[in-house]
Amino acid sequence: MSECTAVLMDNSESTRSGDYVPTRFSAQTDAVNLLAGAKTQAHPENTVGVLTMAGKTPQVLVTPTQDLGRVLNCMTEIDVEGSSNFSAAVQIAQLALKHRQNKNQRQRVVIFVASPIKEDRVSVQELGNR
Repeated sequence: MSECTAVLMDNSESTRSGDYVPTRFSAQTDAVNLLAGAKTQAHPENTVGVLTMAGKTPQVLVTPTQDLGRVLNCMTEIDVEGSSNFSAAVQIAQLALKHRQNKNQRQRVVIFVASPIKEDRVSVQELGNR
């Protein structure tokens, strides 16, 4: 079964931490590259989109696409800034998945979190149940 995956990257100031070599942000970038490659190669109709969670507002960098080059290229355009907005980013990812081209695809959200989540447990569970 084909999948449409939205990958949320934490690009907040917390990702500058050096507890992962060289930084948390670099580790996330490598993981997203591997994940996108694996997803697009697993099934010919799989699509992957990339979103950021920090900055003024969470942003969709790449809408779900089969083009691995677009996903890899967007990684160079991400700036580390501000604090992450977890709930808004997840809601935007859900909206992007709702408007996917192929409605027969399963929806997946992969979230990389490198900073503390400000929302309480109940609101995060409600967000996940949608």
